[in-house]
Amino acid sequence: MTEGKIVWSDTEGDLRKKKNSSNSNEAVDESKLILKIRRLTTGKGRTVIEIADLPSNKKWCQKLAKELKKSLGVGGAYKNDFIEVHGEKLEQVKALLEKKGLQFKQTGG
Repeated sequence: MTEGKIVWSDTEGDLRKKKNSSNSNEAVDESKLILKIRRLTTGKGRTVIEIADLPSNKKWCQKLAKELKKSLGVGGAYKNDFIEVHGEKLEQVKALLEKKGLQFKQTGG
């Protein structure tokens, strides 16, 4: 159940699909972009690097996630508003973002 969000309109149809398609065409200004990076661990000792504050351009985010995973040789995913990179790769992720000319801030541990 959605929490107070309108998902269907008689005139416009399914609003969820319309919202997702409009965000994917916006240009990304990489010079003004500041990503947030944080290291997360689970109870079993697994580590995930999370990159947040991404732009709304879905294709750009998917491309960045693919480049990071491929160059580091690890798994991961682009989910709703963040990119996950599996493994203890914080320093390598920082180096790759710097190499691409992207600004970032590290939060947490």
